[in-house]
Amino acid sequence: MKRTILPALMSVLLFSGCNKWLDVKPSAQSNDTQIFGDADGVKTAVNGLYQGISTGDLYGRELTWGLNSALGQDYNVTKIRNEHVQVTNLAFTNSALVPVISGIWANSFNVIANCNKIIGEVKGKEDAFFPQGLTEKNLILGEAIAIRALMHFEMLRLFAPAPLNDRAGRYMPYQSVYPTRFSPALSTTEIIQRITADLDTAQQLVSANDTILNKNAMSGGLNALLSGSVSANGGLFFSYRMNRLNFVAIHALMARVYLYAGDRVNAKKEAEFVYRGYGPAGRNKWFAFTSEVNSKGPNRYIKLADDILFAAYDPNLAPAIRTYKNTITNPSVMYAIADVPAWFPPTERDYRANIIAADNSSDKWIELTGTTGNNIIPQNFIMPVVRLSEMYYIYSECLYEEGSTSDALKILNEIRIARGKTTNFTDASREGFYTELFNEYRKEFIAEGQTIFAYKRLKRPMMIGTKRIEIDNRFVLPLPDGEINF
Repeated sequence: MKRTILPALMSVLLFSGCNKWLDVKPSAQSNDTQIFGDADGVKTAVNGLYQGISTGDLYGRELTWGLNSALGQDYNVTKIRNEHVQVTNLAFTNSALVPVISGIWANSFNVIANCNKIIGEVKGKEDAFFPQGLTEKNLILGEAIAIRALMHFEMLRLFAPAPLNDRAGRYMPYQSVYPTRFSPALSTTEIIQRITADLDTAQQLVSANDTILNKNAMSGGLNALLSGSVSANGGLFFSYRMNRLNFVAIHALMARVYLYAGDRVNAKKEAEFVYRGYGPAGRNKWFAFTSEVNSKGPNRYIKLADDILFAAYDPNLAPAIRTYKNTITNPSVMYAIADVPAWFPPTERDYRANIIAADNSSDKWIELTGTTGNNIIPQNFIMPVVRLSEMYYIYSECLYEEGSTSDALKILNEIRIARGKTTNFTDASREGFYTELFNEYRKEFIAEGQTIFAYKRLKRPMMIGTKRIEIDNRFVLPLPDGEINF
C-alpha cells in the first residue's frame, strides 16, 4: 500500500498492507528490490514505520488524545464524539467503538510486520552496503526493533490486564519474524521479557550514532528536536534523532515498561540513568523543561516540547484532527477537559494551565498559524509519546518504595517546580505521596493518553469529581473478532 511520509524527509512506499496480523503477505519481489536495493530505500522504509505509527488509529489520535485519553476519563463526556463517549463508559462492544478498537489492533500489527520485514532485510546486508557502515546499519536495526517493542507494549497495556492482576494469562502474541501466519499467545510475563529484551538490544544498537557519531543531533536543544536543524553525518535522515526512537528515549521506554511490570529495581535504574545523564540535573543536559514565558502568548509551546524524548510526527496532523472534528455536527463538541478547576485551581501557579483554552479544551492539539519563530509551526506536526517528566515520576516512586522518602519528595518537587509550582510538597504518607503523584500524572499527560496506565498498573481507583471509578478488567479492551484464536 502507498502512504505519504514526512515531506521534510522523503516519500515512501510502505510495503506491507494487511488487515490482520496473522495473515501478513510477503512483499512482491519487485518491491523488495526497489525498496531494499540501496541504503536510501532502506531509510525510506524506516521513515515509513514512523508514518505508520502516526496515523489516526495510533498516535495521531487513538493512542494519544483519542481512545487512551477517553479511557483515562480526561474529557467532559458531553463534549466528545460518540465513539469516545462509549470509551469513557467502557462500552467496548458498542457499534461505534468496535471499528476503532479493530483499527488500533490491525494497524499496530501492520507496523510490527513492517518492522520485522526491515529487520530481516537489514540483517542480511553487509556493513559496506550503508554509507556510514556498521553505525548506520545498527541505527536502522535499533529503530525497527524499538518500534516493534513499543507497539507490542501499547497493545499489551490495552488488550491485557496489568501484570499486577494477571501475569500468567495469554492475551496476545509477540511477532518477531516476517512473514508470519500464526503465532501463539504468550503470557504477560513472556511478552514483557521480549519487550525489554528488544529495547535493551535497540539501545545498544543506536548508541554509537546517538552518543558518538551524531551526538550533535541529540544535544541541539529545541531547534534539533522540532526542526532537525543540525548538520549530521550522513545527511537529513540522521538530523531528527531527538524526536525519533533515540538512545535516551529507548532507556526511558525501558523505565516505563519495567515500572508497568512491577519491577521497580530496573525501573529505577533506567529512570535514574536518564535523569542523571540527560535532563537539567544531568551530565549532558540534552533535554530541559519549557519555561513559563514560552508556555503562554501567541508563540507559546503548546506541547511543552523541550522535554519530549520521543514524538511521532506527521506534517498533516493538524488538518487530520481538524477534519475529524469537523465531522461532528454539534459545534460545542471540542474535547473539553473535565474538572479543569480541580486540577488547576486559579490560586495555584502551574504553567500547564496555560495550554488549557478558555473552553477547557487542550491547546496541545490545535493548529498554530500566523506565528513567528522557527520552532512554533513544527509543533503542529508532533505527538508526544515519551517525556522526561515521566522519568521524574518513575524515579520518585521507586525511591519512595525503597524507603528513600526524602529523596522521593525531592525528585517529585523538582518536576512540580519545573512546571511552575512555588512551594514544595511535603506529605510523606503513602496516601499523600501517591495522591500527589497521580495528580501530577493527570496534569502532565492531559490529552496525551498516558494517565490511564498509571492507574491500571496499580489498580488505583480514579476520582473524577465526586465519582469513584474502580480499575478492574472493565479496562481491558476485547480482542477484535477474528483475532481471538491465535
